Amino acid sequence: MLLKDVVEEIAEKAPNYLSPASIVRKVTQVRDRLIRQSGGAQQQAETVCTGIDMKAGQAQYILPCPPGNVVDVDILWHGRWRRIPLRQFHQASSKPYYYVQSGMIGLVPAPDRDEAGGIKIFHLPVLPPLTLGSFMEPTGFDPDYDMVLVYGVLREITTGKEAQENDAKYQQLLSDYQTANSGLESYAVDERW
Repeated sequence: MLLKDVVEEIAEKAPNYLSPASIVRKVTQVRDRLIRQSGGAQQQAETVCTGIDMKAGQAQYILPCPPGNVVDVDILWHGRWRRIPLRQFHQASSKPYYYVQSGMIGLVPAPDRDEAGGIKIFHLPVLPPLTLGSFMEPTGFDPDYDMVLVYGVLREITTGKEAQENDAKYQQLLSDYQTANSGLESYAVDERW
């Protein structure tokens, strides 16, 4: 679906009038929240890598995405790439780790040498906000599951029984989306003896 189709679906089902700009803003919020909640297989499929130059003695670097979008962090440690875990800052440790604070990523211990592109941050892409100017473009969400966006917005703008019905529909569509994108397949084997 194009953004205009999602907006039209919401406008048809909404109990009150909402301006197209308000609907687009809400669609952006729901889309971004859903992308951050994606499962492991979806994260692996959608992940981009941003390289950052490591500087000797510099522990903190500007994060290229919101903290919730970070999937993995690797550093060049003594000539080899090493995946490092997320921990709370200021923990005593002889092994390297990273922490996130105020939009910055921090490394412990601080690097002891300069390395061009020595930090790799694997993260979910940061999509630009949807606008009225992008009506004829895709939403940036899985095109097979754009109705998740529709009901994600409807459950936020309705009340009472209608909100419950919209939430139930949203939860069902979200479950279908997550199952389709989990990367896990399950098989049932029926045996007869």
